[in-house]
Amino acid sequence: MTTSEVARLCGLSRSTVSAVLNGKPGVRESTRRKVLQCIRESRYASGMITTALVDELSRIVAVLAADLGSLFTMMTLRGISSVLEGAGYHILIHNVRYGDQEDPETLASLQAYHPAGFIILRGAEGLDAMHVRKVIAQGIPLVTQGRPGEMMTHSVDVDNRAGMRLATAYVIGQGHRLVGYISGPAFSQGAKERKLGFIESLVEYDIPMSQAIIMDAGETASEGYRAALQVLRDVGRRPTALLCFNDMVAMGVYRAAHELSLDIPHDLSVVGFEGIDYGALLGPSLTTVDLFPDQQGEKMAHILLRVIRNDARQGFLREWIAPKLIERASVRPYEELRCAVAPNGQTNVMETVATPE
Repeated sequence: MTTSEVARLCGLSRSTVSAVLNGKPGVRESTRRKVLQCIRESRYASGMITTALVDELSRIVAVLAADLGSLFTMMTLRGISSVLEGAGYHILIHNVRYGDQEDPETLASLQAYHPAGFIILRGAEGLDAMHVRKVIAQGIPLVTQGRPGEMMTHSVDVDNRAGMRLATAYVIGQGHRLVGYISGPAFSQGAKERKLGFIESLVEYDIPMSQAIIMDAGETASEGYRAALQVLRDVGRRPTALLCFNDMVAMGVYRAAHELSLDIPHDLSVVGFEGIDYGALLGPSLTTVDLFPDQQGEKMAHILLRVIRNDARQGFLREWIAPKLIERASVRPYEELRCAVAPNGQTNVMETVATPE
């Protein structure tokens, strides 16, 4: 069967069919799908493009991630793969480095595989959500982790502000008034939302901003370690509770506290964010806000499959994950701390015996 015969079956020009077979840009997604469907039905095979290859190409999902070293990202990918692989799809993962977000080859290299759809994780949108805009313009099914700016996409999101309000209210409820927050990278929308949630809780509980410490850091354990050293070395303003942008930053706080001979939680309470697996394995186990990364990945994959199969209702699908506070051993009530000030103004230096869990 010739290319001309495929074109006749599809009701398209031979040049259009040839462009699809050769992976050339500028072909509408609906046209490409129409040609591939004709090829499958006619069992056409020519040169490098075989029926099996066409079938494989049409069952690939491309995933853009900003940091494959992130445990949160890996847990999200685990959720994505559990659903898509179970549905017979293959996953093509592309790591978008922060310094390369304007690279025009990022999408071009993936589109050569003719993916059935895209999933773009938070942080991998590209500058000004460039990658999202390009996928939308080409009409390829797309699901994002969170809404990129003001653009409308199928998405799965979590309320970062509410999650951080939950964590801050918890430590304040434990009697802490000297509270610190190690924030995430400046370019992160999630970091801005979490910082805002922290400030909102201070206002709600009438804690002056002068009593709070906010340190802009990053999202890695090493960045959390460096920021924590700065905060905790200032004995005069050392917080009794320290909230963190994510669990990796909290791990850095653990290291800094250890080097400064501060015991967690007897001298310092620590709260993480995101809910990665390793938090429960720390000593003491880390109190955190769980954002359920596995579930986020699963939900994104389920939505994408609905869109690919034209099973989605009109409009954009958006699902929310409710953050949940996970209480563990890294937070202690203020009055039980070794640094707690007694009603007579004297510092309580008596070490409290931990209550068995």
